[in-house]
Amino acid sequence: MTGISLLSYIVAGVRNKPGRNLATAFCFAFIAANLFAGQYLFTGAAGSADQGIARMGADQIVVPSRYLVFFRGNTQNNTAPLVRAEASTFRIGGSVMEDIREVDGIAAVSPQVYITSLQLPHLSDLPVDVFGIDPSTDFTIRPWLRRPLAGPVRPGDVIVGSGIRTDATGRIRIGKTEYTVVGTLDPTQSPVDRTVFMTLDDAYALALVKGALPENAPSISRGDINAAMIRLEPGADSAAIATRIRMLFPATYLAVVERHFSLDPASQEIRGVPALLNLVSVVVVVAALPLIALIAAMAARERQREIGLLRSMGARKRVIFFLVISESLFLAAAGGLAGVAASVLLLSGMNSAGILTRTFAVSAPVPDAAGIGAMAGVALLVVIAIGSIAALYPAYQSSMMNPYDAIRNEG
Repeated sequence: MTGISLLSYIVAGVRNKPGRNLATAFCFAFIAANLFAGQYLFTGAAGSADQGIARMGADQIVVPSRYLVFFRGNTQNNTAPLVRAEASTFRIGGSVMEDIREVDGIAAVSPQVYITSLQLPHLSDLPVDVFGIDPSTDFTIRPWLRRPLAGPVRPGDVIVGSGIRTDATGRIRIGKTEYTVVGTLDPTQSPVDRTVFMTLDDAYALALVKGALPENAPSISRGDINAAMIRLEPGADSAAIATRIRMLFPATYLAVVERHFSLDPASQEIRGVPALLNLVSVVVVVAALPLIALIAAMAARERQREIGLLRSMGARKRVIFFLVISESLFLAAAGGLAGVAASVLLLSGMNSAGILTRTFAVSAPVPDAAGIGAMAGVALLVVIAIGSIAALYPAYQSSMMNPYDAIRNEG
């Protein structure tokens, strides 16, 4: 047989049993659609899980001891994520940051400084809190962004809470200074919603503007901070690290506030979501193998008379083996393409309608075109691999058939 005749025979075999082959292709399409949809949704779920963990805020914050009087709830019963320091005039020197960074088990430290609260009716009906942050080290504010920033936060740029009104120009005025809004946060149902976050340099500069601070408010020196937000390394002992930090400073100077214990189980559960979804994907692939193998075996049995005739006409065993495998691969590729195409159209429609965002409950990004292409390729490769592996035994069995027995025992 030539290559052309082999291809012709495969196509003819597929067309000869349209019902069976359509059912087989549908099985492949179903598997491919599930694999692609699984990867697509897993990416969104993983992004949601990462974002959910990040939005829990700091693991600990270091604050002035007197600040605890103003801490919402209190250190033991406060269950809110540690995203932003409280609006307090109690401050500490920024030099403590270097000592804190030296403590083993701490992954990141970021400062926050409260400047003032202003009545700005054009921005909010409630007082607007103004905070300074270090955009290069921040890890508590950035995860709440509605959309990723287009670039680094520069002098004159601000990030605003969801309750801050902005106009079409994307600029806001505080006193006599204009700032460019480069990011807006998702609602937090907390004072963060009416907060303007700017760079530390801009914050210290604003503190020097006459009238920015209340007359009786203490002055703010460059380098002063209200809190050091701390993120721990995975698996670090929060209580032990808090003890080490407390040992560095007098109890009358600094205090350590830890994230409420009730948030830790939620954090662990969120981290386990992507792993669970990946396990489901593996189960789908493993479960598909025996199903496709059964279909391939049934197809080979239906065609044993044809195989017997080919063998009696001199077709070699490897040719028969190749024919069975090729037909399975043809159906796998056709079904896989159809399944991926259907899945892409369905998920794109759901994403455009906002269904996926509501399902994930956060504005997690969906895969881009390159990511979708890679996922489609993986789904097709897996389906073709399933088709070829499942057809191995039926192909071997068909190639080893005795021509006489194959013809005599047909059906």
